[in-house]
Amino acid sequence: MASNSAFSLFLVFLIITQCLSVLNAATDFDFFYFVQQWPGSYCDTKQSCCYPTTGKPAADFGIHGLWPNNNDGTYPSNCDPNSPYDQSQVSDLISRMQQNWPTLACPSGSGSTFWSHEWEKHGTCAESVFTNQHAYFKKTLDLKNQVDLLSILQGANIHPDGGSYDLVNIRNAIKSAIGYTPWIQCNVDQSAQDFDFFYFVQQWPASYCDTRRSCCYPTTGKPDEDFSIHGLWPNYENGKWPQNCDKESSLDESEFSDLISTMEKNWPSLACPSSDGLKFWSHEWLKHGTCSALNQHAYFQTALDFKTKSNLLQNLNNAGIKPRNGEHYSVESIKEAIEKGVGHTPFIECNVDSQGNHQLYQVYLCVDSSASKFIDCPIFPHGGKCGAKIEFPSFSSNDDHDEF
Repeated sequence: MASNSAFSLFLVFLIITQCLSVLNAATDFDFFYFVQQWPGSYCDTKQSCCYPTTGKPAADFGIHGLWPNNNDGTYPSNCDPNSPYDQSQVSDLISRMQQNWPTLACPSGSGSTFWSHEWEKHGTCAESVFTNQHAYFKKTLDLKNQVDLLSILQGANIHPDGGSYDLVNIRNAIKSAIGYTPWIQCNVDQSAQDFDFFYFVQQWPASYCDTRRSCCYPTTGKPDEDFSIHGLWPNYENGKWPQNCDKESSLDESEFSDLISTMEKNWPSLACPSSDGLKFWSHEWLKHGTCSALNQHAYFQTALDFKTKSNLLQNLNNAGIKPRNGEHYSVESIKEAIEKGVGHTPFIECNVDSQGNHQLYQVYLCVDSSASKFIDCPIFPHGGKCGAKIEFPSFSSNDDHDEF
């Protein structure tokens, strides 16, 4: 999705530490961060953005939140689980919130999920200051009116025009207007590259299960006889790879709730004990997804889309290569069938069944660093070598038990 015009510094947050006049009440925190973000910088990254269902926001700073904090750098969060977000309490503020506090997360939303997160994580920790949700959101909106960042910067001849601006000048312009020094956080635009390509890896479920370690079917039931996704992994052309790039970005099921049923079908966990898949997806997101420059929804959606595009089982079936117990196929014929269908040569990884026979286990295809298309692999992985002929075991004929 196209982004709004962005300052060349790709300004994300302007954080203004202010002691609000209402803080004369006893509190269990020391001050608030009032945080605004520039939408062009939010959107102009590899993860992109989704405009709200109410339409593209204006080219203006939007509120991120009003966050209680402590002087020692810690902060309270989720302080009152018995106070869920209640939109009826802020019904008269909704139009202002849609304009000044829009969500840009994917998939597109009305804003209620974003506002609910801000209230429950931060607002509930300020109940000693704000008597109710209405007061919390109204105060935050009023602060944005008081701190009109875009007008302040434009008054200093700093415009969102793609030009480069000195960070000191941005900071001084804001300080001169409001009397306080802001803290400025930047991000990196979509042109930045911190890896070279992706491995898109799919595995054959019968080969996962037909080993000495066995497997356990998901709690949602035995998967179909089809290749399933293992992961979408950023890699370098020197054979190394980044991992666990953002330990603070834990899996949030709400960010991809619309994909869950598709993931259960196409990205099931076969590890023991049986599970619903969340632990598997969390591992893939934390280890690989956080290095992908995609948000959680985009990461999982992209992998699902590449599975559909690759259509491995159909490509093999078209070449007469079908999952049958006891039958062997040449590795070259498997590669040729996939290359004919996808247009690029795969890497085939084998494992060993309980009788010591090599079998088709995983198929690696390569994807460009923007996660938009399949490419020829710059380098193939090591290990998982196959014999000249390998098994392609059936999965549909296996007994349908929780443990194989």
